[in-house]
Amino acid sequence: MPALSWPKWPPASRRLLAVAAGLFAAFLLVALLVQLRQFDRLDYRLLHYLQDRGSGGQDIGLAILAYIGSIEVTLLIALLLTFPLFKGLRLLAIGPTVLVLAASVIEWVFKHLIANAPPPNFYDRFPSWVPHLSRHADANGFPSGHMIRATFLYGLCLYLAERWQLFGRDSSRLSPILVGVVLLLGYALCYVGAHWFSDVLGGTLLGLSILVATIAYMERKRQVTVEETLDY
Repeated sequence: MPALSWPKWPPASRRLLAVAAGLFAAFLLVALLVQLRQFDRLDYRLLHYLQDRGSGGQDIGLAILAYIGSIEVTLLIALLLTFPLFKGLRLLAIGPTVLVLAASVIEWVFKHLIANAPPPNFYDRFPSWVPHLSRHADANGFPSGHMIRATFLYGLCLYLAERWQLFGRDSSRLSPILVGVVLLLGYALCYVGAHWFSDVLGGTLLGLSILVATIAYMERKRQVTVEETLDY
């Protein structure tokens, strides 16, 4: 009887893991620079630049847009992904939901490790009738949880659309929309005064590292499934 062994990681997956490690290392570097107050001048300049060119219409539109990175919206989308993923991944279909929750836990940990208070309240451009993004007054802002969750989840949707055609043959058309959504979210969080640029940058890097590591695993899963089908 042959000995049981774990499937080997394909070369492409190993390269993706290396990229994920590099992105996480970049995140740690940004975290260190934030802790050393190296982003302060850039953060203030960018915030003033964006808000000096603001308008009432932007306040409303970007405030509403900021919710697409909230844990409520991203968790709902992750749960909806469970159904189309179940056919090919079975119990692993709950992966997106688990990872969204895990990303929020990682956000909480780093916000207690890195001292970087969010922009003062007088920079707040949320219209009074729009519910504010939930945050504690004394909480640190680094990294942006909205950017972690959005970068991971919408990046995963982009991957599933391009590589797995999960949403149909024409699902690749979603790609520019998903990329645009993440970029606009980062802009919105800075513009409305919810986060500094350094918070957004850190959240994006951390979200990308989780995303690329997840893609590496799914590519290995895809490769193993193809090999098993050929062997059969």
